Amino acid sequence: MIRFLTIMSSRWTRLVLVMLVVLSLQTTLFTELRPFGVAAQLVLLFVVVSGSINGVAIGALTGLIAGLMYDFILPTPVGLTSLTLGLAGATAGLLLYFFDQPTWWMRLVTVVIVSVLGEIYYPLAQTVVGLDGWLQLRMIKVAIVVAIFNAILSPLALLICRWTLAERKLSV
Repeated sequence: MIRFLTIMSSRWTRLVLVMLVVLSLQTTLFTELRPFGVAAQLVLLFVVVSGSINGVAIGALTGLIAGLMYDFILPTPVGLTSLTLGLAGATAGLLLYFFDQPTWWMRLVTVVIVSVLGEIYYPLAQTVVGLDGWLQLRMIKVAIVVAIFNAILSPLALLICRWTLAERKLSV
């Protein structure tokens, strides 16, 4: 019983459960709401914020887990989204690695920069594996709109990521 409670109180269990909610919002509500013709990327936002809060390793692991969950929905090769989101999470952690106590605006700048990079990583990875037609000039518009949307939603994502990925000890 204690082993079950330990697993259920794990940050990784919370991550999977929260990512199920984020993925459902991404694939239902935010595919219909398209500001300027661009779908918001909630999964990317969650991964980037987790990397900016918890560092390179946790950001990369969060990206790999979230990307794998997203890969099972998308018709692209399995592992492609996982790779690009893992890279985005690691990039977010790496940008703040050299700062001992990053301020709120440093995290916001990180979210904006890595959101743009994350939107570029995915088409590049698709081109590498042979899926043609993804590198277009429209990428610039998509990256800018996603970065603005992620900057607006980052305070809420920050609260959710802190709760989700907090290390808690089970006291029995």
